[in-house]
Amino acid sequence: MEASGGVGGAFLKDVVAYVEVWSSKGTENYSRTFAKQLEDMGATVSKTLNKQVTHVIFKDGYQSTWDKAQKTGAKLVSVLWVEKCRMAGALVDESLFPAVNTDEHLPNLSRKKHKCMQPKDFILKTPENDKRLQKKFEKMAEELQRQKAALDDDVPVLLFESPRSLVYSSPVNVMKRRLQDMKEKRENLSPTSSQMLEQSQQNPCVSLFETSLNISHQPLSSGVKNGPGRPDPSDSSCTGLVRPQQKPKKSEKEEKPTRTLVMTSMPSEKQTLIIQVVSTLKGFSFAPEVCETTTHVLVGKSARTLNVLMGIARGCWILSYEWVLLSLELGHWISEEPFELSETFPAAPICRLERHLSTQQYQGTLFANQPKMFIAPASSPPRAKLCELVLLCGGQVSPAPQLASLIIGPYKGKKKARIQYLSEKWVLDSITQHKICDFNNYQLLQ
Repeated sequence: MEASGGVGGAFLKDVVAYVEVWSSKGTENYSRTFAKQLEDMGATVSKTLNKQVTHVIFKDGYQSTWDKAQKTGAKLVSVLWVEKCRMAGALVDESLFPAVNTDEHLPNLSRKKHKCMQPKDFILKTPENDKRLQKKFEKMAEELQRQKAALDDDVPVLLFESPRSLVYSSPVNVMKRRLQDMKEKRENLSPTSSQMLEQSQQNPCVSLFETSLNISHQPLSSGVKNGPGRPDPSDSSCTGLVRPQQKPKKSEKEEKPTRTLVMTSMPSEKQTLIIQVVSTLKGFSFAPEVCETTTHVLVGKSARTLNVLMGIARGCWILSYEWVLLSLELGHWISEEPFELSETFPAAPICRLERHLSTQQYQGTLFANQPKMFIAPASSPPRAKLCELVLLCGGQVSPAPQLASLIIGPYKGKKKARIQYLSEKWVLDSITQHKICDFNNYQLLQ
């Protein structure tokens, strides 16, 4: 047995855990990731299931493991229990996150990694050869027809967008009403309601993808310092900021998914698990930073990074890590809405719905009625990125300060009375809240 108390504290010091977590087909072993997380919380992780084990983290494991855990009295919990303990910083009630053993109800069909317990003469029950299943199937069909007949424009619909993927889809008029409600609520927000986000310090957990990139992994407060590989602040060009649509390259073996997923502020062990789950469930390719093909941004810690802001501006899903965990539990991608970080990033659901309702390539309208802006060369985040954010949100960017009515970022030239001089934080806060923040709170002093 091995134990180690990590940076997260030792609040699980009394837990002795045995981890057996597999993909639903039994071909991918995810145990190591959860064992590492448990050790970081102070738990002891055992390599064998013995009498000292207090908790078994179980998903699609061996039937013998399940039986032995029940015999020894160890608590059988799902992978969600591990994440909830980490979020709470304490041992969470195990009864709220029980493990599920599908083998108690279903045959263990050909698993490459698990021994098959299915008898040779086993006949799979179907509606065609089992009367009980047939009646159940007919009842479900009748209920579906009844709901279909009663359906009108005011009833939200659950649709299957791709195989085994249940997606929430509201009819257009319902979505428009929800969008209007969201925008009205933004009007009542204090200009400083999201300033708690700016107190975040730079996240020590650097993405596997983001280490070689600009600043996509860093929380943005009033800005981020320039560093290696970042745009030259002296470059005053703002052309070509929004990348042109690129057609995905087709592989000879299989076509690469056109939807891209971006991870930000995500610890390395969680990245490893996400990569495994995406490899198993399919449907996404990974991108190092948000671009026009990105539909989902996974946030490890709720820091306002450049990738989060780009995701909001492009109308992407901004989701917590739990979306991947529960999808892993159920063996397919589940509805994203319950895992959207709408409280931390109020603009996220508004822009996402706008993108959904858009009949053309989506462009936001947040800055559409604002004066032409000049982004100062010494801006932080870098000028090119700020220009891209403003353009994505419908704003106008001026190539020269003389042609602008708003100057964003440090400006050393002579100030004119007709021009507003604002910090970069005004752009970041306005995008986060989906509301034009009061200029008076962001004035730059000489």
